[in-house]
Amino acid sequence: MMKRILLLLSFFALAVPLRSQTGEAMLSVPFDFGLLLSGNFGELRSNHFHSGVDFKTQGVVGKPIKCVADGYISRATVQPGGYGQAIYVIHDNGYMTVYGHLERFPEAVGQRVREAQYENESFSVDISFAPDEFVVKRGDLLAVAGNSGYSFGPHLHFEVRDTAGNELYDPMPFYAGRLKDRRPPVAYEIAVYPASGMGAVDTLGVSRVYKVDGGTVNDTIDVWGRVGFGVKALDYMDGVNNKYGVYRMELWVDDSLRFSSRMDNFSFAENRLINAWADYPRYVNDSEWFLRMYVLENNPLRALSADANNGWLDVCEERLYKVEFRLSDYHGNSSSCLMNVRGKRCSIPSPNGAFRLHWFLNNAVEHEGMRLDVPRGELFEDAVFDVDVADGEYGLSRRYSIGDEPLPLWHGAGLSLKVDSLSVDSSKLYIKRITEKGGYSVGGKYKDGWVSTDISSFGSFEVAVDTVAPAISPVREKAWMRNGRVVLAVSERETSVKSFRGTIDGKFVLFSYSSKNRRMALDQRKENVVRGKHTLRLEVTDACGNMAVYEKNIDFR
Repeated sequence: MMKRILLLLSFFALAVPLRSQTGEAMLSVPFDFGLLLSGNFGELRSNHFHSGVDFKTQGVVGKPIKCVADGYISRATVQPGGYGQAIYVIHDNGYMTVYGHLERFPEAVGQRVREAQYENESFSVDISFAPDEFVVKRGDLLAVAGNSGYSFGPHLHFEVRDTAGNELYDPMPFYAGRLKDRRPPVAYEIAVYPASGMGAVDTLGVSRVYKVDGGTVNDTIDVWGRVGFGVKALDYMDGVNNKYGVYRMELWVDDSLRFSSRMDNFSFAENRLINAWADYPRYVNDSEWFLRMYVLENNPLRALSADANNGWLDVCEERLYKVEFRLSDYHGNSSSCLMNVRGKRCSIPSPNGAFRLHWFLNNAVEHEGMRLDVPRGELFEDAVFDVDVADGEYGLSRRYSIGDEPLPLWHGAGLSLKVDSLSVDSSKLYIKRITEKGGYSVGGKYKDGWVSTDISSFGSFEVAVDTVAPAISPVREKAWMRNGRVVLAVSERETSVKSFRGTIDGKFVLFSYSSKNRRMALDQRKENVVRGKHTLRLEVTDACGNMAVYEKNIDFR
């Protein structure tokens, strides 16, 4: 309890300075047009919180971005996914701002980036600059907004950090007055969770979901023992159709505050804690975000606070309990949802499973050709589960289903699977996570009859093999000479693209790569390819070392 109090004190100490009267004056707007958001701070993403806000760019690429305060450009990055092209600025006022999914860097920065790409013969680069190298002033043209990286529409991803770059702050205190928002959050469904071996919902030891109708759950839910609650909710703003995460949530039981959340800031070290706050199995299985209104034993996320019972409700009386969920956004728009739960005595189901792991211990599981090592602190709560074994699809190992639902881990656990029959090159083996959509590689290395890797959650796994090189095919080849762009599609079915290298007449030339559409492109004019006949070659290697080569004689005009 003392640990949580200290964490909360540090949370508020970091959050309060951002709410100063001069917040909006400290950072100016990055555009010459009105601000609209397509995403807000802290909203839920796969395995992480959204680390900034997404500003709309009127649906187009190419909008100039202005520097929001005096400072200097400290860093520039390029990557196939993620932020794509991004710039980092350290300001004189003690903050860092980040600008992601850019179309273009400032000319001088872009030149340094190109030099680094050619020096390293790599599209992906991460460059740091000295404080006196690229000094910028408030209002200076900083970059051009785009759609690079893992972005599915033109926008600017904008972050506010501390100067070390580790602590992320909600930009809303700087821009709230420039946004119109009179729409409150809305709760759509409520989940009720029985604590494992300690509670029951409608006599069962599994969670139940109930629809919200007009701010009320019409059903009266019978519960006994220890139960928790979760909410599926969204927020909205004026003038747009986008959906946002809810800034603040509270759980009240019988007019007593039991739990609250407020997303003002977080660190990168807390990112994976999203899977402790959210109902991870329901997200994986149904693509629905339910946020718990209670705190798991090993969840130190600073955005959460709870009573001495960590937000759990202990039902030990046969009576009605009034439960209320209060939701609010940054502008103070609020709504509430009411439900009644009824204490009804029943037997508490015991959890079933041959294996029980404690979150505060180092855990090891060995079972018929499988080894699982879960270090202390990687589980968010104790886990009870079975391991089911079946024939594998590839005939290399058995298939192991660890538990009956995906269970998240903070950082990861070590998984090793025994190879029953080795008839292929061992360097081509990997561990595949099996899902309803087929599955995907979680990596792995072969040694002494076993393939080992780190996994981020429990699930179903088996040893698979990848002996097939990526496929490379031209895209709209007839247009290459007209527009000066060579575009190639890369398909990798089993694992992932690990590296690629393009050359013209044997000399390195820069291909760009977008992981979202799996396209590699060469801009003839940008790369200063002289007119005439040349031999173009692109080598693409996957995670198992399989290489594909595309080679063509091209007459550039």
